[in-house]
Amino acid sequence: MTIDSIAALGQLGIQKGVQGVRTSASQIASAGTTAPADMTAALVALKPQELQVAGSAKVIEAADDMLGALLDTFA
Repeated sequence: MTIDSIAALGQLGIQKGVQGVRTSASQIASAGTTAPADMTAALVALKPQELQVAGSAKVIEAADDMLGALLDTFA
């Protein structure tokens, strides 16, 4: 696995997390037309999405640190 593919996986994780947030936001915005339980589920679903984006950002940060260490070693 290359550093590029690790960073790409991090970006994919962020994209999926943001997509989940958008879905939840849409459900929350339409809460007036649906049952209150749907709004509660959408609000609860935001936390895992937040954690996914944060974890994916850490993956990208680790790939960046690894690349920086390799450049320092070979430069």
